[in-house]
Amino acid sequence: MAAATANELLQDAKKNDAEFRTAIATLEMVQRLDFGIVATIFLALFGNKQFEAFVIDVNHCEHLLDFVLMAEMGFFVLTGNRYQMTVPANLDTDSVKKVHLKVARTEDENWIRPEELIESMSYSHARKYQHLLRSMNQDHRLADRRALLFLD
Repeated sequence: MAAATANELLQDAKKNDAEFRTAIATLEMVQRLDFGIVATIFLALFGNKQFEAFVIDVNHCEHLLDFVLMAEMGFFVLTGNRYQMTVPANLDTDSVKKVHLKVARTEDENWIRPEELIESMSYSHARKYQHLLRSMNQDHRLADRRALLFLD
């Protein structure tokens, strides 16, 4: 639901603010931004049945831009050196616009560089984390997650 809200806020901002629409045009050169679709992809394609973890290769992932935008909006929160999926607390038009403009400003002479805005680790290290999370007791893993996100 929050992804659909982010998408609606983005579409409204593009519709009502021509300067904003022009400033972020590069972000949609390859594909149209649609957070509802991307959230579904992250959950269905990259996740697994128990939703422990998915890995994004920052060098070879068509959804890196989407991930960075969603992380900047609060859909993923950095805990240690990895991200945990969350529901954004304060999603509004201003925050959605700020995030998109921030990512658009990473553009250089070659392309946009969203990877500059996130923490990353080597792909092999990420896969080890993924394996570790899958092998953990589900109740302990969820308790640790809640503690890391200060939900208790």
